[in-house]
Amino acid sequence: MSDDTYRGPSWWSLSALRAAGRLVPVGWLAGTALAVALALLEARFDWSAIPIPIGPVTVGFTIYPPLTVVLLLAIWLGPPWGMIPAFVATFASALSVGIPPGVAAVFALATPLEVLILWGSMVTLNISPDLRRWSDVRRFLAAGLIAATASSVAALIWSDSRRVGLTESQRLWQGWLLGDLAQIALVVAPVLRLLGPRVRAALDRHFRTPPRREFSYRASVLLTILVSLTLVTLTALGARMLMGSLQIPEAARTASGEPLLPRLREIALFVGLMVTVLLVTTGAFSASMARLGDRERGLALRDALTGCFNRRAFYRLFRREADRARRLGAGLSLLSLDIDHFKGVNDAHGHGFGDEVLRMLSRRVRAQLREPDLLFRWGGEEFLILLPHSVPGAAGHLAERVRASVAAEPFRVGEEGREVPVTVSLGVAGGDAQEALDADELLQRADAALLSAKREGRNRVVSEQPAGETLAS
Repeated sequence: MSDDTYRGPSWWSLSALRAAGRLVPVGWLAGTALAVALALLEARFDWSAIPIPIGPVTVGFTIYPPLTVVLLLAIWLGPPWGMIPAFVATFASALSVGIPPGVAAVFALATPLEVLILWGSMVTLNISPDLRRWSDVRRFLAAGLIAATASSVAALIWSDSRRVGLTESQRLWQGWLLGDLAQIALVVAPVLRLLGPRVRAALDRHFRTPPRREFSYRASVLLTILVSLTLVTLTALGARMLMGSLQIPEAARTASGEPLLPRLREIALFVGLMVTVLLVTTGAFSASMARLGDRERGLALRDALTGCFNRRAFYRLFRREADRARRLGAGLSLLSLDIDHFKGVNDAHGHGFGDEVLRMLSRRVRAQLREPDLLFRWGGEEFLILLPHSVPGAAGHLAERVRASVAAEPFRVGEEGREVPVTVSLGVAGGDAQEALDADELLQRADAALLSAKREGRNRVVSEQPAGETLAS
């Protein structure tokens, strides 16, 4: 598909829980319970800042298993589904080691913050949750580094609660950062790559409402403010607790200040480092969120039901591809696709069922298209596929592949998995670089070929040929 296509994660709001099958809430509660159990286990055996010698240097490494659980919940279901168990698990862990409830509540914001930054980066940077492309993997790891760095500022609070010195505090911070990044790279990324498509397909069947794929610019600004305030709160509280832990007596504050300088320099260096982390992380996340303004404008070019491009987008993108075809001396083809007897599907099963068929059809069609091809929902059950660098002969073979994939197996819709056979008819039209291609004219020719396919019995491809050649039946 084209770079204009949104490939990032889709998500459900928590309100969709009421319309979900029984397996969804049970699975979510089980995931929450698992995250809490793993957090308490980590606190019980103290897997924080485990010393690992690397040559002459010893680095800290923290193992926090709940992170994998909450990140997968957020990426597959949506941010609230991961942030709530993240907060509960971290809060329970903090209480179990004796941190006061008020301080524990602030400390527990660190993991939801990490979840939110990573998920938000996937949306704004258009990172596919299945990580099929290496470019997605690289951007996912970069987003993970930003998210882990942001949440690691809470190590200040943890250090004070364990009454450790500055050197050990730095090792705790280092262990948090390295451990989270390793977990994101070595556990979360492989699970998304191996299990993501199957899990998301199963979730689609268990929700009666479609997932969301839009994020408003106003929401992005509020989210940026929320992230910034949370980071400031974590850093400020941690720094204050760390300074308070020094317990410097008043008598030590001499006019020269000589006894205090070595300790104060250490504190200034450490706090300065944490503030630098805060500023860099907030700036990187804010820059990422700024891209949402462009995406929001792009949403006006998309069909809300299927996520395909809409009529308005067709003419804009056609002009771009027609101009490119002329410059490159390449062909340009158009497929007109219509679902056979779709009214019967709506009459027999209801419009909600029909909407799900349209969503599933668009996904099945996309799977057959090439990287530059563009899929449009023209209206109702009719779709268009614009094929750059393709003459009608080659386009006909791709159209046949689309037709065969749709007819290959019935669509399973709804929680009960009701099966409905679906077929499509397609008309093919196009031209080479020497022709002056007009959008409306090409559309009429593709529609005429589609009409021929319907007259000849449906479930077939008809390519625009002098004799109206039928490519498949």
